[in-house]
Amino acid sequence: MEHLDAELLGLMALGETPGTEADAHHLATCPECAATLRGFRRVTDIATLDPAGIVLEQPSARTWTAIHQALGLSPALAADPLAGPDPMATPGSQADQPAAPPAEVETPSTPDDGKVAAPIPLRPSAKDRRRPRLWMATAAAGIVLGTAAGWTAAGVLGQRGTPSPGPARSGPVARVLAETPLTPLAAHTGSGEAQMEQLPDGTRQLTIHLSAEQTSGYREVWVATSDLSGMVGLGVLANDTGSFTIPTGIDLAQYPVVDISNQAYNGNPAHSDDSVARGKLSPKA
Repeated sequence: MEHLDAELLGLMALGETPGTEADAHHLATCPECAATLRGFRRVTDIATLDPAGIVLEQPSARTWTAIHQALGLSPALAADPLAGPDPMATPGSQADQPAAPPAEVETPSTPDDGKVAAPIPLRPSAKDRRRPRLWMATAAAGIVLGTAAGWTAAGVLGQRGTPSPGPARSGPVARVLAETPLTPLAAHTGSGEAQMEQLPDGTRQLTIHLSAEQTSGYREVWVATSDLSGMVGLGVLANDTGSFTIPTGIDLAQYPVVDISNQAYNGNPAHSDDSVARGKLSPKA
C-alpha cells in the first residue's frame, strides 16, 4: 500500500485540505495515515495554545509549608512568599522587608515639575498579544513539517513501521496480546523476539527485536499462516528493533507465524524463501 506523503499530512494538520480525492479516500481507509495525522494535529494544538486563556490557580499556604519542610529551608524563609509580609516576623528578617513592586507595572521616575506620572502598564496590547500567537503558529508549522520531513527520510531508509508521536501522559497503556521468541533458521544466526500489543486507540502493533546479522539484501517482516501457505508483508526491519502496524483485516489467529526474510534488491515484493528467523505467536493470558 502506498501511504500518503508525510509532508502532505503535516500540511493537513495545519489546516490544508487533502491534495486529491484519492488522497482523501486513502486517509479515510488507512488507520496508519490517520494515526500519523492525529499525532501531527496534537503537536499543532499544543504549540498554538493561547496562554492568555489559561487561568493559573494560586497554591494554598500549605503548599509552601510542605516545600519548606521538604527542602529544610531556614526559619527566615518560613513565610509563604505569595501571602505577603508575615505580621509575626521579627524586625530585620526577610519577611519584614518591603515587597518588590509588581512585575506587571513599571514605577516611573519623578519629572522636574514634581508631579508623578501614572504607572506605565507592561501588559501587552491586544495587537501585541496576537504576535506571540502568530509566532507559536509559525513554530508549530516548523515542528510539524520538520517531523514530517524526518519521517519521510525514515521512509526512504525503509523504516515504514515508525509509530505516530504523541505526548507522554498518564492513562490507558498498551496491552501485550501475544509474543514469541525468534529462532534463527539454516545458514543464519540472528535471533530475538516478537511482541504484539494493542495500543490505547485499538491499533495492533508488532514490535520486533532481532540481533544484527550480515545479510545480502534487506530484512522484511511478515506474518504467515501456520503452514506458510499465506504471508502478509508488514515492512522493512532497518535496525535491530522496529515496530509495525497490523492491518485491521488481518486475523492473527490465522496468521500466527512471524517471519523475517532476507530479500534481494531485485524489485520482487514476494517472499524470497530465504528466512532469517521465525517464531509462532502465543497469546498472553
